[in-house]
Amino acid sequence: MNKHLIQLVITDLDNTLYDWYEAFVPAFYAMVEAARSITGIDENTLLDDLRVVHQRHGNSEHPFALLEAQSIERRFPSMAKGEIRSQLDEAFHVFNKERKKSLKLYDGVEDSLAALNRAVVPVVAYTDARVVNSLSRLRKLGIKHSISRLYAPAARTGIEDDDDDLRENFVHLLPAEDRKPNPHTLRDICVEYCVAPENTLYIGDSLARDIYMANSARTRSAWARYGTLYDKALWPKLVRVTHWTDSDVKREEALRKEAEGARPDCVLDRFSDIFAHYEFGRRENQASSLSSGM
Repeated sequence: MNKHLIQLVITDLDNTLYDWYEAFVPAFYAMVEAARSITGIDENTLLDDLRVVHQRHGNSEHPFALLEAQSIERRFPSMAKGEIRSQLDEAFHVFNKERKKSLKLYDGVEDSLAALNRAVVPVVAYTDARVVNSLSRLRKLGIKHSISRLYAPAARTGIEDDDDDLRENFVHLLPAEDRKPNPHTLRDICVEYCVAPENTLYIGDSLARDIYMANSARTRSAWARYGTLYDKALWPKLVRVTHWTDSDVKREEALRKEAEGARPDCVLDRFSDIFAHYEFGRRENQASSLSSGM
């Protein structure tokens, strides 16, 4: 039986290429404990303040959020941000040290990306995470060169850090309000790469966000089931400092109901399982395929 030809791969990042929960949550709490030791501020106060910062920025992974925590500002009332950062340098160092130990690609990801590159199939990353964090992980994991382009929402507050990848079009900044599931973004990516949705594979770990979105966009969909097997004890720790507001929670509940019954075209227990389900390559009549599929 012939496998369906895939000419473009669009992949989620967190818990699809690596375990984001394991990489972030323990490192975050180690940083908070170090900050508590430095400042004498109790943990719950710090966590409460950090949640406020996260909600203000609409992201639970806001770099140097400690510098915006009210209890930290009260602890160092006459210091500039740079001086406060120096005071908390050990806490940030602890975060980086813990994250470095846990941030690892899932088995088979690196070899699979290399195989797709050899097949001249573009691999595009599409994430809800902030650009600065996504770029950092791609670089630290050594796979940025395997990704054709990164699609991510602009920061809700302020502007993104000046970065060569922004100037050189590696990063495609989406509107700040762009959030999965947004099938229009997937279809826009297909248009930009001149590949029909039916010849595009989207890979992600969330049935409600990733697979429901891919099915709505009429791309092929692969569920990274392995990405759901993270340590569930980390979830309540993340919820403790989440950027989600009450209205966000209600929207999430509505989305889950709307996406009930979403089924992927295939289920992955390893990223490399995609090769058991699809053929990957380019073909000359791509343009005509696009016009008939869009």
